[in-house]
Amino acid sequence: MPRCHCGVRSPIRTAWKCDYPGRRFYGCSGYETTRKCSFFQWYDPEPPARYSDVIRRFLETNEGIISENTELKKTRQELLDELRRLQQSVHETRAKLEATVAASMAMEDNMLASVATTRKRGVVIIVLISVIVLLVFFPIKVAS
Repeated sequence: MPRCHCGVRSPIRTAWKCDYPGRRFYGCSGYETTRKCSFFQWYDPEPPARYSDVIRRFLETNEGIISENTELKKTRQELLDELRRLQQSVHETRAKLEATVAASMAMEDNMLASVATTRKRGVVIIVLISVIVLLVFFPIKVAS
């Protein structure tokens, strides 16, 4: 490993933001730090021109995939949030429906009890009318 201008051994790095993406080079370990050493030496031989074009297209495709993945994650989260809201709505609707069914059943029970009471009163009224009719048409003779 060569030494940089700082006297430190320079590690092998990979270039991604230059005309030779994917090409390896020696660069100062203090690069982009407080040390402003600009040591640079290619490690790999210069690749064919097509090499850089292919890697650049791969990088662009990768950026597109990352962007699409981010959008899909956002959409997935929005769908999950909507699903939670819908599940809550279903839960609330089910609770209201169960309360309505219970109230309806109580009303039906009250109505059936009312019908039974009305029938009993009707029978009593018919019996009383029958007794009155019998007394009117067939008066009871009292023995004197």
